[in-house]
Amino acid sequence: MPVLSGEISIPSQRAAIGRRQEQSEGRRRRVLDAAQECLGELGYARATVTEIARRAGVSNGLLYQFFRNKEHLFARVLEEVVRDWVREMLPRDEESASEALEFMFRRSVDFCRTHPLLPALLRQDPELQLSRIQVAAGDRVQPHRDLVARLLDRGIEAGEFRPDLDVPATADILCQLQSDYSGRAYRNDDRFPDDPRIIDAAVQLIRAAVGAETRRPSD
Repeated sequence: MPVLSGEISIPSQRAAIGRRQEQSEGRRRRVLDAAQECLGELGYARATVTEIARRAGVSNGLLYQFFRNKEHLFARVLEEVVRDWVREMLPRDEESASEALEFMFRRSVDFCRTHPLLPALLRQDPELQLSRIQVAAGDRVQPHRDLVARLLDRGIEAGEFRPDLDVPATADILCQLQSDYSGRAYRNDDRFPDDPRIIDAAVQLIRAAVGAETRRPSD
């Protein structure tokens, strides 16, 4: 059917809607990026909605169309940080089971050590911010254990690990170690130093516990 003068074709309408959605998502993305930047530089208390909106190049009103308040925005930012943290830890295809266990541990610590947002959040009201981080990461705990358990099973099948390992218990212990030492990397607490030698020792302890061949960190 021909399009009459003044009418807009359905494909054109769909294209226009698609462009508007893309533009909207682009603005939302800028707000999230600006929020992460502000929170990393200023901490939670000093990162205002006005400053976040200014850096994102949007109005306060538009920001509130995407996020109910600063707490809601902060929760979304933390979700993205945790997602990136998990992606960084994931085993690589070329890694053996023993390599994957080691490098997951090291990549997790390195991510927490180098990501600017995590330590910035703990400058003020650390207990509150730690609880927020733990809530954001809460639904990742069991999937993390399951992933480590699968690596242990794979290592046993490949002859890399001891065949008598208690896989569920070992996976739980390894996940707790990784969580604790990753936390040291962003808490900056003198009582619990983030020392590379300690990380190397922890890795060697893990390898010895699962029966992986021991090697020096420099190998």
